[in-house]
Amino acid sequence: MVRRYRCDDCGGTSGLCFTDGMLWRETQRHRLLEHAGLQPDGERVILVPVARLVDVPLGQVAATAVLFAGLIAWVLVR
Repeated sequence: MVRRYRCDDCGGTSGLCFTDGMLWRETQRHRLLEHAGLQPDGERVILVPVARLVDVPLGQVAATAVLFAGLIAWVLVR
């Protein structure tokens, strides 16, 4: 699950946080640097949707499969 730290008080949004540790460090860093160590009222965590294979358009999947098959055939014939 990919998340971002968001502070609505100052309008700051972190980069992508892939682990709980990354999110915690980003939260602490922001509190220390921007709010003198205090917890702002408007802080929250935003869930970032991650693309799945079923979300990719069928035409793009087909084109990727054809390209991959062509590359494999080129390697085998070469």
